[in-house]
Amino acid sequence: LQTGMRPEEVFRLEVRHMDLEHRTIFNPFGKTKAAKRKIPMSNDAFEVLKRRVSAARGPWVFCSPSGPGRPENPDVHVQSVRKAHDAAIRRAGIREHFRLYDLRHTFATRAAQAGVDVLTLASMLGHTAVQMTMRYVHPTDQHKRAAAERLEAYNRESAFNLAENAVTGYLQKLLQ
Repeated sequence: LQTGMRPEEVFRLEVRHMDLEHRTIFNPFGKTKAAKRKIPMSNDAFEVLKRRVSAARGPWVFCSPSGPGRPENPDVHVQSVRKAHDAAIRRAGIREHFRLYDLRHTFATRAAQAGVDVLTLASMLGHTAVQMTMRYVHPTDQHKRAAAERLEAYNRESAFNLAENAVTGYLQKLLQ
């Protein structure tokens, strides 16, 4: 939700890929060149990852709590949180289908609503084509209304500037 990373990218985070000084995460994995990227950390992500990095006993930011990667032997990263996610959904009483991957879509939608341009957002998500990024952004009615209001204000200002320039030009011709 804070980085837009794919769940499997988060699971495979290594301590050595965290740049806490510059507040970035390097993701060296992916099917495409764009998926291999540097991701900025929000303040919330920074605080969580700083704690995880300082507590890490091996290469993984999220080592597996069971099996060969348990904290006493942290050589395996978390592979999936499916069971934990499903249990949390049940406990929370969420009836609609909600996948962990949906948080990536929420990140993209919020970033777009905050004014992040589509090319930057595509880069942050690790997409090669902006068409893919556009599938992730789901504008709300409120966001579309705000966009219409911004356009309306722009048109009003443009019309005023056009009229002002026309009057100024006419007056300059009269004075000549």
